[in-house]
Amino acid sequence: MLHSECEAIDYLRLPPGTVRDGRGRAGVEAIWFVLSGQGRFVDAADRSYPLRTGDLLFSSDGTGGSVRNDSTGPLELLSFALLPAAVTDRLPARIPTAPWLLAGAGHE
Repeated sequence: MLHSECEAIDYLRLPPGTVRDGRGRAGVEAIWFVLSGQGRFVDAADRSYPLRTGDLLFSSDGTGGSVRNDSTGPLELLSFALLPAAVTDRLPARIPTAPWLLAGAGHE
């Protein structure tokens, strides 16, 4: 169902010492998935949070912050920008209809 709400998917490979603005646009939610490496997210209040392989970072409604690669190797991320709620609220309900999705495989 993500495809109907996703505005953009970006692959980012940040070299050591790189800072990427993590702020989204007003009304847009962003998801950052750390594929490999390590770094940190620094929010608008200058609080720092470590990022490691497998971590998810959620940013909603244009909140400020930045993703920083403060390690000696590359930091690889997938960034998903989701459409604003004003748009997705008008989309039809996305309800799975396949019986195997509702009951699970082998539970017919």
